[in-house]
Amino acid sequence: MNNNIFLTGTNGFIGKNIKNYLKIQKYKISCIDFNDEIKPFEFLENFNRLVKEGDVVIHNGACSSTTVDDPFKVNMLNFDYSQKLLKKCIEKKARLIYASSASVYGDGPFIEDAIKKPKNLYALSKSMFDDYSMQFKNFIPQIVGLRYFNVYGPHENHKKDMASVVYKFFHQKKQNNTIKLFKNSDQYNRDFVFIYDVVDMIMFFINNEEYSGIYNCGSGIANSFQDIANIFVKKYNCNIEYVDMPSKLKGKYQKYTLSNNIKINNIFSKNRTTLLSGVTKYIDYLELKNENIY
Repeated sequence: MNNNIFLTGTNGFIGKNIKNYLKIQKYKISCIDFNDEIKPFEFLENFNRLVKEGDVVIHNGACSSTTVDDPFKVNMLNFDYSQKLLKKCIEKKARLIYASSASVYGDGPFIEDAIKKPKNLYALSKSMFDDYSMQFKNFIPQIVGLRYFNVYGPHENHKKDMASVVYKFFHQKKQNNTIKLFKNSDQYNRDFVFIYDVVDMIMFFINNEEYSGIYNCGSGIANSFQDIANIFVKKYNCNIEYVDMPSKLKGKYQKYTLSNNIKINNIFSKNRTTLLSGVTKYIDYLELKNENIY
């Protein structure tokens, strides 16, 4: 591929993994983030100078916290910026692959054309941009929105409360050989998708510009938080402490997610990483701190 790739959110969890993979594969990449070579709003200001027709913009930068309660902040960072970026891409005939979220579904169903039921401001902002962006499918060479489910893997140490349970369990186990699990966690089932698989899907769309639209980005299998805890117990013989769910999460915590993969599997048929394999690989990474994960 001879076109340039512009990646926003390169210091974020998913963005950093995409950046590392693209650099290993020798793609021409420009990094956009608040701590990177190009700042997000500088990118908009200099877009016409930097981006050429046919270039690819991968937009992962966002306010990703599901507990932020400032609607103006979330709207500015997640909708307004994305809308301005889309307009620039249309004007320059550039391609746009952006991060949506499975949180737009609320309690489901989890299929792309389902009625969306966002439960928080983050989910609402993603839902709004999905609806907006798809109005311009015929005005842009390619536009893809990927609805990420529960992504886990290396480089999420900065996410704190938003980090995956795998990351949290690892550090809890390391501290006192005990992991904390919400009560009734066997009844909370999520579609956990390994970061390798997310990068694979993004690379598919980079290399197949004829596809546009909204696509689920999940494993297609639902596992409970208890299932992940059991992997730790089997590997480390650690203890489980069952705790109450914080009141701020009650009513806003999805009890079940499961990516309907019919649409994405029609064009991308690669098998996804199993929960056991993905969690094991991630634990090995956390133990060894091996940056060369691909």
